[in-house]
Parts: sequence; C-alpha cells; structure tokens
Amino acid sequence: MRSIHSQLFKKHENILHAFSTKQNGHSKPPFSQNNLAYHVNDNLLDVQENHLHYAQYLNYDIKKLVYMDQVHGDSIHIITQHSDLSQIPSCDALITQEKNIPLMVMVADCIPILIYDPIHQVIAVVHAGRAGIFKKLIPKTIQTMQESYHSKPSDIIIVLGPSIRQCCYEVGIEIYNEAKALSYEYALQIKGKHYYLDLISIAKQQLAEIKVNKNNIDILDYCTACHHNLFFSYRAEENNTGRFSGLIMLK
Repeated sequence: MRSIHSQLFKKHENILHAFSTKQNGHSKPPFSQNNLAYHVNDNLLDVQENHLHYAQYLNYDIKKLVYMDQVHGDSIHIITQHSDLSQIPSCDALITQEKNIPLMVMVADCIPILIYDPIHQVIAVVHAGRAGIFKKLIPKTIQTMQESYHSKPSDIIIVLGPSIRQCCYEVGIEIYNEAKALSYEYALQIKGKHYYLDLISIAKQQLAEIKVNKNNIDILDYCTACHHNLFFSYRAEENNTGRFSGLIMLK
C-alpha cells in the first residue's frame, strides 16, 4: 500500500489528494521505506528518489511541489501565482487557489490535515501537532481562507489523516495542566499516574465552534503508533524515524 485516501474527498474529481505510507520506498532502516523528509538524517539521494517515485505514482509535477519547514507554530503561508516555489516557507499551514501546485504536510504522529473549499476552489494543508492544536491553527487557517478567498466554514470539507491517538499519546503533567487551563479537560484521560491527550477530539470541537458541518469532516481511523508498520511514528519508533505525508492539489 503506497497511499490511502478519503472517501469524502474522492467524490471531488477536480482535486488530487493522498496520505502516503512508509511502504514502497528506497530509504534504508530506520527510515525505511518511503521517507519523504529531508531533515531526519536520511540519505538525501534516497529521499529524492522517494519524492520522484511518489510524484510519478500520483501524477503531479515534482518541480511545483510545496512543502514546509514546519515549526510547531501558527504561521500560515499563502501560495499565489507570484510565489517562488523554490523557497521553503517556515510555517505550519499552506493555502492556495492555484491549480497544479501540490501542497504537502509531513508528519510522524502529528495530524496531517487537508482542507478543500469546493465553492471557491481553495485548498490548504495543516501540520497540527499538540502545539498547533493548542494555538488553534486549524480554525486560524480556515479564517485565513475566509479573509483571503471568501470561503465559508459551512462549505469547507476537511480530512484529518492518520495520527497518534489518545490510546498512545501519553503526556507529562505540564501538558496536562496546560490542556486543563485551555478548557480541554474533555480530551484528557488519566490511567494511574499516566496522562493521555486526545488531539482529535479537540480538533473536532474547534471545527464545531466555527460551524464546519460535521458531515464534511472525515477522520481516517489510524493511530500511527498502533500502526507503525504502515506509518512513521515518532513515539513508537523512539524518535528515530521518517515522515509520511498528506498531499492535496487542485487539478
């Protein structure tokens, strides 16, 4: 299996989308096989080969691919017809209305999020880890789509890709207290002396608060730590691993 797809997005023929897996690539252990990240000390030629073959598999122009220097913040970058595609923006969300420019988010436990406005033909990708979720990066991205392209939250279609789930996402007392201070008690679970956080439930609540239709939300049911045979997992593979991707493009 080289990639998985959202049934919700597959209904829209004018977008290309996929979530890659760690299978069918060229990287060697511990990055085997289909690592797409250049910053994890993998062999650069192997990573380039992975990107080339993945672009051929999905049929997009690798020269137009835009990905991010992800910094666990809430910065959002808009790609326009005047953007220099050779520059890698430091941010955690990308938005565009340009056709044939694939946007990519890379993860290994954080939530890779794909967003599509079928009315105004706008797409976005979001890197939503704990920091991004706590900073409300998802609603901020949709707000930016509203301000820049007149998107309406009620029209937005969104897919939350494979990510670490509460069953495996243990956090320390500092994160537990921070979540409580932000009124995210509903996303916390205590097992003995251990604390577990549910980022998906927070993301769902944030989307509900900005009036995204719950029928327009697709949550792919994979915990990356539980399924680290299929996806890279920072936690399950003890910090030494590659990155898989979420990708979306307007055709």
